[in-house]
Amino acid sequence: MASDMSYFDRLPNELLEQIFLSLCHLPPVTKTNHVPITLHSLYFDYSIQQPLLKQTHTDLLSISLVCRRFYQILKSPAFWQQKCLHDYVLLPTQHFPTSFTPYEKLYINNPFHPSFNLIKENKWTKSQNTNSQVEFIPRGSNRLYDEFNRLSICRVTSYTWGKFIQRDIQLLSNKLSWNDIACLHPIIEFSVCVAPRWDCASEYRICLIFSDEHRWECERTFPQWNDSKWHRLTYLYRHYEHFPTSVTVHLSGKDRQGWAGFYGAKFAQTRIRLLFDTDENESNQENETIIEPQIETEINQDPQPEPVPDNLPIDDGVVHQNSTTLYSSFNESDSDFD
Repeated sequence: MASDMSYFDRLPNELLEQIFLSLCHLPPVTKTNHVPITLHSLYFDYSIQQPLLKQTHTDLLSISLVCRRFYQILKSPAFWQQKCLHDYVLLPTQHFPTSFTPYEKLYINNPFHPSFNLIKENKWTKSQNTNSQVEFIPRGSNRLYDEFNRLSICRVTSYTWGKFIQRDIQLLSNKLSWNDIACLHPIIEFSVCVAPRWDCASEYRICLIFSDEHRWECERTFPQWNDSKWHRLTYLYRHYEHFPTSVTVHLSGKDRQGWAGFYGAKFAQTRIRLLFDTDENESNQENETIIEPQIETEINQDPQPEPVPDNLPIDDGVVHQNSTTLYSSFNESDSDFD
């Protein structure tokens, strides 16, 4: 045993670091769980990857207890910076300032990951009079795919205002504090995809209310006999005096023709994440992107279920910590937009 330890002790730190870097739990690469960036770079669906990252982190924490030398290597910010790149937690194009050091925290909770989402599908509520359903294939609209080429489900409203709310979304987890990322001055990015039926006019209202009292409102209307394309609405909040701790999201919509059934506003892919601030001169901004249909892939999709009732809990103005609703979405008055 003594000779083994003596031989092992002679291994250079660089070799030990490479061994520790190679210890990782990664999901198997499939057609619908990753996005290739370059020949040797990709990113996974973060919801799939994060539990495996936590397992890797737990394993390395155990190894760090073996001896002081292992501990010093595994507590080095430089090691965790390399680990984030090695395990596809950070992209090669994401460069942090030299003053940034909490890479270990970032490894298990990375709000800058391209597919990170602070919105939780099981935290949505709806207003008392909202009549909505969940469509697994959008009816009367183009199919919508996410970045991993998976068909996205959507919520659709009726001829009265349907309103969906997600309250008090925490913009930082308890793992990563503002002190950790203050040097980055992150941008808060909100995005949502909306679409009309091709044969029915519809209208949409979106409102974000931040804990620092900043507010963003957006309204869109679509005419009857439209092209049924999805539109991604994006808002960037960058010029804040103090980083807000939370935000409440309101989505609202209806059809404009009073048709019985579910011919109203469709919502999908609602997301909030953090971005690097790369240009201090840019103002808070919103933009709209028209999403072209992926017609060539639709014939390859397996049959999807019929729409189902949207059994969201009724919003009571209180943040509930435990919710088991499977899907995403607002109040029967228009007071939020007055």
